Amino acid sequence: MRTLNKNPQWHNQPLRLNEQERKNPLLVIQEFFDSYHLEEVRQLLWTWMVEVVTSQRSIANNPRDRNNNIFFYEKIESLVEAAYILKNKAQGPGNKAQAGNKKKKFSPKKSAK
Repeated sequence: MRTLNKNPQWHNQPLRLNEQERKNPLLVIQEFFDSYHLEEVRQLLWTWMVEVVTSQRSIANNPRDRNNNIFFYEKIESLVEAAYILKNKAQGPGNKAQAGNKKKKFSPKKSAK
């Protein structure tokens, strides 16, 4: 697992993408949606957000932090939806069913509180 990179020269640069993915970022979007259905992404993001704003050990202890995390959640969800649309446009109408067969099974785990 990678950690936050503190090198300021890399703050606005892709760190996880390899050379091929940097040249064609749509590969990353296609790989992502080959692994997860849109609804699964929403479920996972929602689970994370709920944990962030409700957990006693949360990183969002004050109202402003909670609000910032909810705002971030909404923006990430919008970004994922936009990526989903871009992927579908790039695939074209004839390839959507074929891509759907590659999905990995996702089952979010319930948190133990």
